[in-house]
Amino acid sequence: MTERKENPQESPGGVEVRAVVDRIEDGDIAVLSLDDEAKTQLDVPCKQLPEDANSDGDHLLLKFDVDSKSGKRTLTSIKAAPEARASAEDRIKKMQERLARMSGAGDKKNFKL
Repeated sequence: MTERKENPQESPGGVEVRAVVDRIEDGDIAVLSLDDEAKTQLDVPCKQLPEDANSDGDHLLLKFDVDSKSGKRTLTSIKAAPEARASAEDRIKKMQERLARMSGAGDKKNFKL
């Protein structure tokens, strides 16, 4: 098993958290799944997403300012992380191929409806 970096990560002026666009609701709200210990979901208006990261499965890097007294986090920036999406797609493809080899089914699809 590969070692996973801790998230969220402290950075000067705040905390950085990786996230994935889980889904778009009603065409204007993006539901983000955060890669934090609680696996938090966050609703963000689509207009706040970067132009190159506005569809299901897109990976993002969110930056939050943290109030030192209350601990309250305020979202300050959202950046696209296309290299993270490419890496995830590669991992999933390799896993699917491995599972297909283990099943002995090859390219055959056998679905019962």
